[in-house]
Amino acid sequence: MEQVMKDLAEKLGECFAESTVSVFSMLTGREFTVKPEPGEMNDHAEIASNLPPDSIFVKSIYSKGVTGAIFFSMPLKESTILVDLMLGGDGNPSDSLAGDSKDALSETFNQVMGSANQTLSDQAGETLSISGLEILQFESFDAASIGTALGPGPFLNIPLATNQDSLKTNIHLLTSSILAEQLKRKLGLEIPDEPPSSSESASQAAGSQHTQQIVSISTESSVDTRNLDLLLDIELPVVVRMGHTVMPLGEVLKLTPGSILELNRPADAPVDLLVNGKQIAKGEVVVVDGNFAFRITEIESTAQRLQNLS
Repeated sequence: MEQVMKDLAEKLGECFAESTVSVFSMLTGREFTVKPEPGEMNDHAEIASNLPPDSIFVKSIYSKGVTGAIFFSMPLKESTILVDLMLGGDGNPSDSLAGDSKDALSETFNQVMGSANQTLSDQAGETLSISGLEILQFESFDAASIGTALGPGPFLNIPLATNQDSLKTNIHLLTSSILAEQLKRKLGLEIPDEPPSSSESASQAAGSQHTQQIVSISTESSVDTRNLDLLLDIELPVVVRMGHTVMPLGEVLKLTPGSILELNRPADAPVDLLVNGKQIAKGEVVVVDGNFAFRITEIESTAQRLQNLS
């Protein structure tokens, strides 16, 4: 496997391991460890050979920033143990995954994807997001069935060694080659260009002084507003965040109309204004003409806002 793909496997492994241990520990109230192992490229036949025949797959499709499919896979028994832990049990296995258990597993990996995508978005400098999740189960675990369900290969296969008192397994992160190629570019992992020849080096040296002058001019200000007018019509999502909380998945599934969630913020504390996921201001919620509104009490400077949103 080429070095740049190894670098991508390492970066994705670290990112998804961190998200997995955080979400699993939060939802179960138990301590997990998740360690990424070296990745390798697998075709459909190798996936059928390397993974347990009762493997459950969770499929996600990227719809923003990049396109392509990414999958989580783990054995059926360990999947049901994880779900039982999340629902407040002691980690008892089951012979099948259906109904509420299936929904619980889907929501768990939805949260893992959300957490990992926030990290990847920060590294890529733009939002990466998925359109939904789907649980895949196989009657016949062979190359043909895997090819039909997973789509074109090969896949970057990254094992995530997952451990807890009641659970020990490998969760396989499978990234389609189409998605992997895009992630290499988005995360700045492309192989650098070949070093210039001696003649090219001489030409570059002759113009180096001019280049340095251009660079020094362009970095005099941290925010270049000369072309700002071209960007003013871009629409960005604006969110007022009042607070957050964490709950076991079992409690989430018990929510009904009238349920009350206590947030982590005092009633008199300022709320946050986020633009494109980045906080730029604080303020308070008010009512204007019968509608909720937001009054700004603290806000970053224009230059800082541009830098934060860039």
